[in-house]
Amino acid sequence: MNNRCKYIGGISLALVFGSRMALAAQASDSSPLLLDDVQVNATAQQPSESGVVVTRTSAGSKTQADIADIPQSISTVSRTQMDQQKVQTVAQALKYTPGVFADSRADGLFDGLFIRGFGGFGGLANFSKLLDGLPLEAGQYLGTPAVDAYLLDRVEVLKGPASVLYGQTSPGGVVNMVSKRPTDTPLHEIELQTGSRGEKEVAADFGGPLDDQGVLSYRLTAMSRRADTQIDHTEEQRVAIAPSLTWRPDDQTSLTLLASYQKDPSSYYTGWVPAQGSVQGSSTGKISRTFNPGEPSVDAYDREQTLLGYQFEHRFNDTWTVRQNARYMDLNSLYRGYMVNYVNPYSTVPGVINRLADHSVEHVRSFNLDNQLQADFATGALQHTVLMGLQYDESRSSMRLGRSYTVSGISYVNPVYSAEAVEGIPATTTDTVQKMRQTGLYLQDQAKWDKWTFMAGLRQDWVNTRTEDQVGGTNSSRSDQDLTGRLGVVYAFDNGVSPYASYSTSFEPTIGTDYQGQAFKPTKGEQYEIGVKVQPVGWDSFITLSAFQIKQKNVRTTDPENALYYVQTGEVRIRGAELEAHANLTPQLSLVAGYSVLDPEVTKDTTASTEGNRPVSVPLNQASAWVDYALRGPLDGISAGVGLRHIGKSYGDVANDVSVDAYNLIDAALRYDLQKAAAALKGWSVAVNMTNLNDKHYVASCFSAGGCFYGEGRTTLATLKYTW
Repeated sequence: MNNRCKYIGGISLALVFGSRMALAAQASDSSPLLLDDVQVNATAQQPSESGVVVTRTSAGSKTQADIADIPQSISTVSRTQMDQQKVQTVAQALKYTPGVFADSRADGLFDGLFIRGFGGFGGLANFSKLLDGLPLEAGQYLGTPAVDAYLLDRVEVLKGPASVLYGQTSPGGVVNMVSKRPTDTPLHEIELQTGSRGEKEVAADFGGPLDDQGVLSYRLTAMSRRADTQIDHTEEQRVAIAPSLTWRPDDQTSLTLLASYQKDPSSYYTGWVPAQGSVQGSSTGKISRTFNPGEPSVDAYDREQTLLGYQFEHRFNDTWTVRQNARYMDLNSLYRGYMVNYVNPYSTVPGVINRLADHSVEHVRSFNLDNQLQADFATGALQHTVLMGLQYDESRSSMRLGRSYTVSGISYVNPVYSAEAVEGIPATTTDTVQKMRQTGLYLQDQAKWDKWTFMAGLRQDWVNTRTEDQVGGTNSSRSDQDLTGRLGVVYAFDNGVSPYASYSTSFEPTIGTDYQGQAFKPTKGEQYEIGVKVQPVGWDSFITLSAFQIKQKNVRTTDPENALYYVQTGEVRIRGAELEAHANLTPQLSLVAGYSVLDPEVTKDTTASTEGNRPVSVPLNQASAWVDYALRGPLDGISAGVGLRHIGKSYGDVANDVSVDAYNLIDAALRYDLQKAAAALKGWSVAVNMTNLNDKHYVASCFSAGGCFYGEGRTTLATLKYTW
C-alpha cells in the first residue's frame, strides 16, 4: 500500500478512496475466468479479486486486510460471479451464499434477506444494509432504499454481530454493497436485454482517466429496465444513474465523489396469499402463483432516491493515515394498494379471500459521517494496525399511513377487479415523524505476531430517538447507549490453513412503538464463532468452515392483549454451521459452493406455548453450487454455467402450525464471444440465463397463516453486450 495523509485546514476533511487499479477493458463473458491481477496502490476499499475468488476486503475491519486474518466469517460475491449469473438485485447476487436466505419472496424492490436466521421481508426486512461502509437508513414502513446490482462492483456479507465497526446492526450480520469506481484504463460497455417477462433493459458502463497524468478519473454507470412480474397485471420499472469522480494528486491522497439517482415508478409490492390454498389444502383448490390479490386500478409503488457522498484518504507517513466517508440520502416512497388480510385472511365464502387496503407516503432523509484514523506500528515483535473512529448518523423519517380492513374480498378462483376501487385509498390515520441521532466512538487493534493475528475492538454508542405523533399531538423520546465489542484470534499455518475463534456483540435500535406509544428498546445480540479458513497452496481458491451460536434479546413479540401490536420480551437463539468455497480450478473452470445448517429456537416469548418453537421463515438447511466453464478447441468462445440450489424446510407462523416444504432449483447460463465467429464482431457477446430451469412450482416462505409467497417461476434473460 502506498498511502499518505494530510489535514486540510487542520481538520481531516475527507476520506478519499484512492485506488490505482489496473483494469483491462472488460472481456467478453466467454473469456477465461482467471482474470488479470488487480493492482492497488492506495485504497481501503478494493479487494484482491481473481475471477470468483476474493481474498481481501475492508468489510471485516474497515482496513484493507486479508479475509483469512479476520476472525469472523465473510462472504464476497464478485463482479465476475454477478456477470456470470446476470443478477439484477442484491438478493439475487446472494442466492449462492451459505447462511443467507435470499429466496424468501419473488421481489425486486426490497431485497428481503435472512442472514444466519435474522432478517425479514420486503420493506420491513431488518437485516443491516450498508453502501460503501455507511448505513442505508430505512423509513418506518415501506420507505426502504435499494441499489440495483448493475451499479455495484461486489457484495460483501460480514456474518454475525458487527456493531463494533458499524454501530446499530442486526446480530445476523451486515450486507455491504460496494459501488463501481473510476478506473485508470478506459472502460466502455453497453448491454441490451430482453426476457420471458417482456423485459426490456438498456445499460451502459463507462470509465477511465480524464488526463494524461491520471490525476482525474471517472465512472458513469446507468440503466433502465421495464418488466412484467409473475403476478397478473403487474410490472416493475427502474431507471438509475451513478456518476463518480476520483481526484488523485499524488500517491498519498485521493478523493472520490460518489452520486446516484434511482427511480422505481409504477412498480408492484404485495403478492402474498394465505397458507390455505398454497402450502395447505383447500376445498376450492390451489391458488395460482400468478394470482393478483390486489386491485390493478389502485395498486402502485413508487420510490425515488438520491445519494450524494464522498470518500477521502490521506497518508501522512508509514504510520498515520486519515480517512473520512460521508453520504447524504433523500428518499421518497408512495404506496397504495389492496393485499390479503394476513390477520384474518379467510372469508366465510369458499374461494374468497379477505383483504385490507393500505396507503402510505414516506420521506426519509439521512446523513452519515465516519471519521477514521489508522496507525501502523510495531511494539517489539507485535505489528499493530490500530483504527480509531468517530461515526455520526442522523435520519429523519416521516410517514402518513391509512389502513382499512373493511374493503371487499376477492375470489382467487375467478377474480373480478374493480375499474375504480376508490375504497382502496383509505384516509390517513397515522402520521408520525421519527428522528434518530447516533454517535459512535470506536477503537480496534489488529496485532500480528509470527503466525498469530489478534483482533480486539470496543465501541460506545449513544442513540437518541424522538417520535412525534402528528395525529394525536403527542411526542415521545428515548435515549440509549451501549458498549459493544469483538475479540478474536487467528493462527495461520504454512499450508494455508487458518483456524480462528471470536466473540462479538451487537445492538440495534428498534423502529416503532408499542400499544401505549412508547418507543422500543434496542435489541442486543452476542455471537460465539469458531472456524477455519483455507487457502490451499498452489490453488486459486478460498474455503471457510464455521460454527456459531447467536443469541438476540429484546425481540419484539406479539402483545398478548393487543394482537396488532408488539411488546419486547422475546429471545431467540440460533446455532449453526456453514461451509463455503470459491475456486478458480483452472483458467477455464470456476466453482462457487456452500452448505449451511441452522438450529433456531425461540427461547422466550409472551406466549409460553411458542417457547421452543422455530422462528418464522428460517430454513433449517441450505445447499448450493455454481459451476462455470469456458470451452476450448472447436467450441472456443462458448461458456456455460449451471447452478443447483436446495432450500430446506421452514416454518411459517409462530405456533409452527404452518410449514413450508423444502425445494430444489436449477439455474443455467450460456454465453458466446461473437468474435470467435467473425473478427469483425470483436467486443460483441451474447448470453442466455435461465433461473428455475425446471420451472418448479413452490412456496418460498410464509410469515403467517395469512401470508405466504410463491417462488419465482422459470425466467429467461437474453443479453447482447458490446465492450471496447
